[in-house]
Amino acid sequence: MVSLIFGFNKEKVAAAGLTTDELLQPMREHAEKYGIEEAEYGVFQMDGEDAVCVLIMFVGNMVRKDPKYIGYLDKWILDIDGEEEDCIEETYKYYAEHKPNVKLG
Repeated sequence: MVSLIFGFNKEKVAAAGLTTDELLQPMREHAEKYGIEEAEYGVFQMDGEDAVCVLIMFVGNMVRKDPKYIGYLDKWILDIDGEEEDCIEETYKYYAEHKPNVKLG
């Protein structure tokens, strides 16, 4: 089972005049499009051969569309059968190396 787990910084979300539901809406639309289940609030799961690709593509797409998005998150974890990858950390590393002029968060 592959999961993408969101944990929002409620203070930053509120300060921006947003809600966690608004910030989860793009993922919910992505989930509907690809048959991903929201197993619990902010936890999206999928099983099968394409699960990793389909879930992780949201991270790259969302950061490209809205580089500030990552700043609202305290936790953004890709969990593959219990092995976790910190999407926040990996995204910052990628942008520092490949797109240093883009300001995230």
